[in-house]
Amino acid sequence: MITNSKIKKEIKFSNKLFFVGLSLGSNSTNETGVAILDRDLKIITLDKLFSMEDVRFFLKRLVGKQNAIINIALPENPQMLNAKWKLISREYQLIQSNRLIDQDNDWIQRYSHRGCDHFLELKESGIDIFRYDIHELKSALGLSGIYKDRSPVDCKALQSALKYKFGIRALPSNMLPVSQLEAILGAYLGLIMADDSTGYNCKIKTEYQNIEVIGIDL
Repeated sequence: MITNSKIKKEIKFSNKLFFVGLSLGSNSTNETGVAILDRDLKIITLDKLFSMEDVRFFLKRLVGKQNAIINIALPENPQMLNAKWKLISREYQLIQSNRLIDQDNDWIQRYSHRGCDHFLELKESGIDIFRYDIHELKSALGLSGIYKDRSPVDCKALQSALKYKFGIRALPSNMLPVSQLEAILGAYLGLIMADDSTGYNCKIKTEYQNIEVIGIDL
């Protein structure tokens, strides 16, 4: 379901105190970055998780989640074919129109369903949980540089941009893991959803497993 409506700066968003970003890994061998920011862009938490049990425990023990916006990145599906067809399918999935090809398996899906059931349960319990596409978010914020994605030099450029362009001064001088940097982006997206002074507007791009996917309104 595609919805082009902008995120309204409602009271429930303007009163939020904390902004949580999770850069969810596609499986337990890929780390999940966690970042929590406050309204003053101070880093409250930076951590790494691995299994879904770790993620569930973190969200269960998260203090004050009723006063937070939680943005969770859409992880790429590890079962999807890693080839030129994979890149083309991001815009054109013509293979889905062929009834002779099995459509039930996950190998034709771009995103992984990892953790979707648990996130939906939290959302239905009243927690403000949203999803975001990290590549689209980086592009909308002008952070897609000339470097290879997730390479060391790309991570260094992203960390510098977060520190000097967006004012997250508490970042250390040593290079952080890319999962944590992408989680900080998700947390910053939460601040954009709650604060008009950032200069950006958000809108609902689509829905994934009944949870809204948020992006920047260009």
